[in-house]
Amino acid sequence: MAKDKKGSGIQQAAGLIRYFDEESEDAIQISKGMIYTACFVFSIAIYLQHHGVWSWMGDVLSGIL
Repeated sequence: MAKDKKGSGIQQAAGLIRYFDEESEDAIQISKGMIYTACFVFSIAIYLQHHGVWSWMGDVLSGIL
């Protein structure tokens, strides 16, 4: 019969939690403000594309050039 190892799962998980909880100083740091700004800019771009503003601007610019 196999012997039951009590508590071994908790010790193994604790090591993984400590390993993944540390942050690397070499990693790219992204602030919350940068995320909000990127979401806002992409949302506006998608809105303008959906309403045909980009194609209108292309027509205007091709007429000028």
